[in-house]
Amino acid sequence: MSDTRALLNRISAFRQRLESTPPLTPARSAETHADAIPDRAAALSGSSEWLGHSLRLITGPKEDEPLPSRLTVRARRLLEDAQELVAIQKRLSLDPTMVALSETATVPGEQEPPEPEPIVTYHRATVALTETALRLVQSFPESAEMQIRLCEGLESLLQSIRERLGVAEQVLRQRTIERDRVSRLSRFLTALAAGQPVSLQSFATLAEEILDETRRGLPIRFLSADPFAGRGQDAAPPPAEYIATCSLTVAQVVARLAPHDYEWASRPLVPVVAALLMDVGMLKVPATVLGLRNALTAEEYRQIERHPTIGAELVRRLIPEAGPVADAIAAHHERLNGTGYPQALSADAIPSLARLLAVADTYAAMVSDRPHRAAFDPRDALTDILLAAEQGRLDGDIAESLLHLSFHPIGTVVELSDGRVGTVVAIHQGRVNLRATSRPVIAILTDERGELLARPEYVDLATTEQGAILRALSTSERRRRLASRYPNLCG
Repeated sequence: MSDTRALLNRISAFRQRLESTPPLTPARSAETHADAIPDRAAALSGSSEWLGHSLRLITGPKEDEPLPSRLTVRARRLLEDAQELVAIQKRLSLDPTMVALSETATVPGEQEPPEPEPIVTYHRATVALTETALRLVQSFPESAEMQIRLCEGLESLLQSIRERLGVAEQVLRQRTIERDRVSRLSRFLTALAAGQPVSLQSFATLAEEILDETRRGLPIRFLSADPFAGRGQDAAPPPAEYIATCSLTVAQVVARLAPHDYEWASRPLVPVVAALLMDVGMLKVPATVLGLRNALTAEEYRQIERHPTIGAELVRRLIPEAGPVADAIAAHHERLNGTGYPQALSADAIPSLARLLAVADTYAAMVSDRPHRAAFDPRDALTDILLAAEQGRLDGDIAESLLHLSFHPIGTVVELSDGRVGTVVAIHQGRVNLRATSRPVIAILTDERGELLARPEYVDLATTEQGAILRALSTSERRRRLASRYPNLCG
């Protein structure tokens, strides 16, 4: 039995008890609510509907009908606030993104179902909290003095619910934007892979959205997806969504590197579009190969090695105005010392745009979750890329421009050397003072024992000798330690 179903059963039992005891107001006819709810998303919305039903037992069937006279003015005002919160809660429950995130899909080869999405668990807890608030109101005594005392607790409870709903709305808004972009890019890439022309403007629009977020200083979202996802009725076939998430992550990195590259600073749209297009050839690689968790065979590796050539040919044929982009796509896995593929090009034979894509792609791949491994710590990823540049595999100037993201980019959740956990909210940029680059401003979220703080505490590590970043937390660790308060940091 799911947590949501158990909650619904408790609410149903609560209704039966209410119907067997005198209500605060004269008995009125109430709407019938179906107890049988077939799926998780409907269960969430069903909880909200029953909470609304509980309110109607108090306020009457019409919204404009006066509240019961035996409640104090303050209690009636709080009930009106609760009614507004229940309406918001119901809207969030029925939000298409919430519905989609509520559905769990079995990953091929895995026995255990995936962890529930943090925002779904968070919203379910908010539903339960609202139930608690309504239980409190149902138990209000006749005494006005006692009601006033109880209202103080109810007011704090409703404020907490309102804040949680605000967090949920923010997370859903961001996730909706991401899902829309993944869906659009998946469709565009799928069409190209099928030999259907797609306008260059379609990719340019996506690129402009990413550049706009960069100009506004928003953090990079390191996206990931299951290579086998996308088997829904309206979804692109696998592995399109997986490829789209990888490409969108690379595009975000490119958008932040381009302003520091003299060649692309004045026209950053071109490299971001190239990042969105560069892995279209990967759609010719079976999802079973991309989703492997063990070493590739020689034939499987050859399938992957062919994707730059296939992608470049598709772009040249179907988007002829993107010729220079196609050249970069063909070479984005080449390495300066000749160890790359598919043609083992070296040095000046590799286009400058391909060099930029190579650095961004390598970094994005390392700091993102993959089917065969968890994401690298961003500090380790950046260090490895700088080492690869020193060894002559990657462009040194472009690799060093990653320092503008710092060793731990804004939004990274980190554990400090004393056990506290926080998130990076500001960084000190520059290539000269690497110590400052590695000691950003942190919003501390937990104490040394892992207990969540009532409010974040801010510390600039560059101005203190106490504390240092020990490591970045993995996705599963973030969910385990922060999901109950900060679902926005756990996606």
